[in-house]
Amino acid sequence: MRILLNQIIFPERKNIMKRLKDFWLHLSIKIKLLLYFFIVIAIISLFNLYLNNNNYKIVDQFDGTMTNYYGINSLLVITGENKSLVTRYLRELNPDDKNAYKQKKIELMAKIVELEDELTSTDAYFIIIAIRNASEAMYENWDRAIEEREQSIPTYFNAFYEGERIEVYVLSYVEDLLYLSLREGDALYNKLASEAMVMRQISMFLIAISALFTMLIGLFFVNSFINPIKNLASNSMRIASGDLNVEPIAIVSKDEVGILADSFNTMSHNIRRYVNDLKEKVVIEKRLHEEELEVVHMEQLLRESQFEALQSQINPHFLFNTLNTISRTAMFEEAQDTTKLIQALSNLFRYKLKNQSSVIHLQEELWITEEYIYLQKFRFKERLTYEIIADQGTKSVNVPIFMLQPIIENTIIHGIEPKVEGGKIRIKIKSRIIDDKEWITLRITDTGVGMTPRRLKEVLSFTEMKNHSIGISNVYHRFMIMYQHKGTFRMMSKKGAGTCVEFKFERNDLDGKI
Repeated sequence: MRILLNQIIFPERKNIMKRLKDFWLHLSIKIKLLLYFFIVIAIISLFNLYLNNNNYKIVDQFDGTMTNYYGINSLLVITGENKSLVTRYLRELNPDDKNAYKQKKIELMAKIVELEDELTSTDAYFIIIAIRNASEAMYENWDRAIEEREQSIPTYFNAFYEGERIEVYVLSYVEDLLYLSLREGDALYNKLASEAMVMRQISMFLIAISALFTMLIGLFFVNSFINPIKNLASNSMRIASGDLNVEPIAIVSKDEVGILADSFNTMSHNIRRYVNDLKEKVVIEKRLHEEELEVVHMEQLLRESQFEALQSQINPHFLFNTLNTISRTAMFEEAQDTTKLIQALSNLFRYKLKNQSSVIHLQEELWITEEYIYLQKFRFKERLTYEIIADQGTKSVNVPIFMLQPIIENTIIHGIEPKVEGGKIRIKIKSRIIDDKEWITLRITDTGVGMTPRRLKEVLSFTEMKNHSIGISNVYHRFMIMYQHKGTFRMMSKKGAGTCVEFKFERNDLDGKI
């Protein structure tokens, strides 16, 4: 049932909101301004009504308290007057005093009933009950004294004195009631003072909210009128100065400003359409020129790689035979270190010559890198240490051949060799899944002498090409070409702390040549 109601009510609510929005957008500026003034006046009127209503409530409560004070005080006055009238009547037997006495008696009992209705606290109720009972007993004795005096009974004064004694209790109860009313009045006063303070704070808050709300509404109206006009003026000046590539002015309202903006957008679109063909031609020619430059750069890299490959293959059989002869001679002479060095050097030459593809597994690249580091460790001894850390499965990643060795060579020559105490090289390979794709981060860090920011900027400009190595520039360009410029290459260095080279690329199964 609830689902059915939601299916019925929610679409209807959306339709109502849409119709209201369309109605507002089609209103003229004049009607919108009138609505704004009406809203402001309504806010001020509601605020005044709220304050006046609360002020009237406070005045009514205070007036009720003062009325109670007056009523309780009148009990004291009437009781005293009754005593005087009874005393004078018993002495003079004046009928006017008796009539006045009866009138005051009726007035006193009526006042007690009135106070019983007005005062609602429990303590006040019990005191009023005591006043009423004591007053009835007092009037009963005084009535009997009047009756006995009229009958010339000499003991009439006994009833009078008994009533006078009860009068003391009546006055005491009335004073207690007055004291209780004063205490309750004081509490009420404190309550009213607290409420007045709260009302003052609420009033200030409402004034601030009303002012802020009015300002926000005013800003909304002003912005809805002024901003489109400012945009129109700005775009008109740009078109007048020759800049035809102006964005359309987005205005959803259908008032006079909206009609003006739509007309301007149509005009600027028609003007821009006449020059689009020329701009497209310029863009196409520029793109062709950039592609030609990239092809030339790739051909230059290919020629350099081919030249280096030819150099490395000059008489390979003679080179290997010579190295093997030296290795066997070293073994016969029991020169084990020399044998290991020659084998490591042979592995380096063999690695390059046997791998005709430019892509190879990272595991083989790490192996040949370790062979190269072994050669360098024989030279630097304890001054050179290294560490390789690789996540599970990352060694099967395809990378460009000789991706690490040139970086390691530059690290040793320019970073660790100038440092007296030497340094450490760390090769760390991490794998991370991002958006269901495996990304590899390969980081080479050393603790060498590092570089100044200026020197680092020169290196990253790739203006230097060393004759004795492939160089960082060659590695960078081959890496970017292989990963179609989707990988990232970073080099960070700090003078005296070391250098870090980082490759980040998506894992792929590319093989072949770059």
